[in-house]
Amino acid sequence: MNKILMLFFMTFLVLLNAEEVDITADHFHADDLTKVAYFDGNAHIEQGQNIFSASQVIVYFNKKKKATKYEANGGVMFDLIENGIHYRGQSGKIVYSPNSSMYYFSGDVVLEDLTNNRKISAEVISLDLVTGLADIKGTNNKPVHFRFEIEDRE
Repeated sequence: MNKILMLFFMTFLVLLNAEEVDITADHFHADDLTKVAYFDGNAHIEQGQNIFSASQVIVYFNKKKKATKYEANGGVMFDLIENGIHYRGQSGKIVYSPNSSMYYFSGDVVLEDLTNNRKISAEVISLDLVTGLADIKGTNNKPVHFRFEIEDRE
Protein backbone atom coordinates (compact mmCIF):
# COMPACT_ATOMS: atom_id res chain seq x y z
CA MET A 1 0.00 0.00 0.00
CA ASN A 2 2.79 2.47 0.88
CA LYS A 3 4.57 1.63 -2.36
CA ILE A 4 1.37 2.36 -4.32
CA LEU A 5 0.93 5.70 -2.55
CA MET A 6 4.55 6.62 -3.16
CA LEU A 7 4.28 5.68 -6.85
CA PHE A 8 1.07 7.70 -7.16
CA PHE A 9 2.69 10.67 -5.42
CA MET A 10 5.80 10.56 -7.62
CA THR A 11 3.62 10.30 -10.74
CA PHE A 12 1.57 13.19 -9.41
CA LEU A 13 4.62 15.43 -9.06
CA VAL A 14 5.88 14.63 -12.54
CA LEU A 15 2.53 15.04 -14.27
CA LEU A 16 1.25 18.14 -12.49
CA ASN A 17 2.87 20.41 -14.99
CA ALA A 18 6.06 20.88 -16.95
CA GLU A 19 7.38 23.14 -14.20
CA GLU A 20 8.67 21.62 -11.00
CA VAL A 21 6.10 21.52 -8.22
CA ASP A 22 7.08 21.50 -4.55
CA ILE A 23 4.36 20.48 -2.08
CA THR A 24 4.59 20.09 1.67
CA ALA A 25 1.85 19.20 4.15
CA ASP A 26 1.44 17.51 7.50
CA HIS A 27 -0.34 14.56 5.90
CA PHE A 28 -0.73 13.11 2.40
CA HIS A 29 -3.19 10.47 1.24
CA ALA A 30 -4.53 9.48 -2.15
CA ASP A 31 -7.35 7.45 -3.62
CA ASP A 32 -6.15 5.74 -6.78
CA LEU A 33 -9.68 4.66 -7.75
CA THR A 34 -11.10 8.19 -7.76
CA LYS A 35 -7.75 9.71 -8.79
CA VAL A 36 -7.75 12.30 -6.01
CA ALA A 37 -4.78 13.35 -3.87
CA TYR A 38 -5.21 15.07 -0.49
CA PHE A 39 -2.66 17.24 1.28
CA ASP A 40 -3.88 18.07 4.78
CA GLY A 41 -2.54 20.44 7.40
CA ASN A 42 -0.26 23.37 6.56
CA ALA A 43 -0.36 22.57 2.84
CA HIS A 44 2.11 24.66 0.84
CA ILE A 45 2.57 24.56 -2.94
CA GLU A 46 5.23 26.27 -5.01
CA GLN A 47 5.24 26.07 -8.79
CA GLY A 48 7.54 28.46 -10.57
CA GLN A 49 6.74 31.89 -9.15
CA ASN A 50 3.31 30.86 -7.85
CA ILE A 51 2.82 30.09 -4.17
CA PHE A 52 -0.29 28.83 -2.36
CA SER A 53 -0.80 27.84 1.25
CA ALA A 54 -3.96 26.45 2.86
CA SER A 55 -5.23 24.07 5.49
CA GLN A 56 -5.96 21.53 2.75
CA VAL A 57 -5.16 21.07 -0.94
CA ILE A 58 -6.98 18.54 -3.10
CA VAL A 59 -5.78 17.61 -6.59
CA TYR A 60 -8.06 15.82 -9.07
CA PHE A 61 -6.63 13.76 -11.94
CA ASN A 62 -8.01 12.32 -15.17
CA LYS A 63 -7.41 8.78 -16.45
CA LYS A 64 -4.11 9.87 -17.96
CA LYS A 65 -2.99 11.07 -14.50
CA LYS A 66 -3.01 14.70 -15.56
CA ALA A 67 -4.24 17.23 -13.00
CA THR A 68 -7.65 18.60 -14.02
CA LYS A 69 -8.54 20.63 -10.93
CA TYR A 70 -6.83 22.00 -7.84
CA GLU A 71 -8.80 22.97 -4.75
CA ALA A 72 -7.32 24.83 -1.76
CA ASN A 73 -9.46 25.12 1.36
CA GLY A 74 -9.18 26.94 4.67
CA GLY A 75 -7.25 30.16 5.20
CA VAL A 76 -5.89 30.22 1.67
CA MET A 77 -3.04 32.65 0.98
CA PHE A 78 -1.66 33.10 -2.52
CA ASP A 79 0.99 34.97 -4.47
CA LEU A 80 0.87 34.26 -8.19
CA ILE A 81 1.79 35.67 -11.56
CA GLU A 82 -0.52 34.91 -14.47
CA ASN A 83 -0.24 36.49 -17.93
CA GLY A 84 2.26 39.05 -16.62
CA ILE A 85 -0.01 40.23 -13.79
CA HIS A 86 1.11 39.78 -10.18
CA TYR A 87 -1.73 38.83 -7.82
CA ARG A 88 -1.57 38.46 -4.04
CA GLY A 89 -4.33 37.79 -1.57
CA GLN A 90 -6.39 35.49 0.56
CA SER A 91 -9.69 33.64 0.53
CA GLY A 92 -11.52 30.79 2.18
CA LYS A 93 -11.30 28.61 -0.92
CA ILE A 94 -9.71 28.59 -4.37
CA VAL A 95 -10.54 26.25 -7.24
CA TYR A 96 -8.26 26.31 -10.29
CA SER A 97 -9.00 24.43 -13.52
CA PRO A 98 -5.84 24.34 -15.66
CA ASN A 99 -7.66 23.11 -18.79
CA SER A 100 -9.90 26.17 -18.91
CA SER A 101 -7.49 28.56 -17.12
CA MET A 102 -10.23 29.51 -14.64
CA TYR A 103 -9.72 30.62 -11.06
CA TYR A 104 -12.65 30.66 -8.63
CA PHE A 105 -12.04 32.41 -5.28
CA SER A 106 -14.69 32.31 -2.53
CA GLY A 107 -15.14 33.26 1.10
CA ASP A 108 -13.98 36.73 2.18
CA VAL A 109 -11.76 37.20 -0.86
CA VAL A 110 -9.11 39.91 -0.94
CA LEU A 111 -7.36 40.06 -4.31
CA GLU A 112 -4.62 42.58 -5.00
CA ASP A 113 -3.41 43.22 -8.53
CA LEU A 114 0.09 44.47 -7.71
CA THR A 115 0.91 45.15 -11.36
CA ASN A 116 -1.95 47.61 -11.89
CA ASN A 117 -2.30 48.80 -8.27
CA ARG A 118 -5.87 47.51 -7.80
CA LYS A 119 -7.50 45.79 -4.85
CA ILE A 120 -10.81 43.94 -4.75
CA SER A 121 -12.67 42.64 -1.72
CA ALA A 122 -15.66 40.38 -2.37
CA GLU A 123 -17.39 37.17 -1.41
CA VAL A 124 -16.76 35.48 -4.79
CA ILE A 125 -14.39 36.26 -7.67
CA SER A 126 -14.14 34.28 -10.90
CA LEU A 127 -11.21 35.00 -13.24
CA ASP A 128 -10.99 33.65 -16.77
CA LEU A 129 -7.33 33.92 -17.75
CA VAL A 130 -8.08 33.15 -21.42
CA THR A 131 -10.64 35.90 -22.00
CA GLY A 132 -9.55 38.25 -19.22
CA LEU A 133 -13.11 38.41 -17.91
CA ALA A 134 -13.83 38.70 -14.19
CA ASP A 135 -17.10 38.15 -12.34
CA ILE A 136 -17.14 39.65 -8.84
CA LYS A 137 -19.95 39.19 -6.31
CA GLY A 138 -20.63 40.54 -2.86
CA THR A 139 -23.47 39.96 -0.44
CA ASN A 140 -26.19 42.20 0.99
CA ASN A 141 -24.14 42.66 4.15
CA LYS A 142 -20.77 42.90 2.40
CA PRO A 143 -20.82 44.54 -1.04
CA VAL A 144 -17.94 44.37 -3.49
CA HIS A 145 -15.20 46.87 -2.72
CA PHE A 146 -12.92 47.89 -5.60
CA ARG A 147 -9.96 50.26 -5.12
CA PHE A 148 -7.88 51.54 -8.04
CA GLU A 149 -5.93 54.55 -9.26
CA ILE A 150 -7.14 56.83 -12.03
CA GLU A 151 -4.47 58.10 -14.37
CA ASP A 152 -4.17 61.86 -14.76
CA ARG A 153 -5.44 63.19 -18.06
CA GLU A 154 -3.48 65.90 -19.78
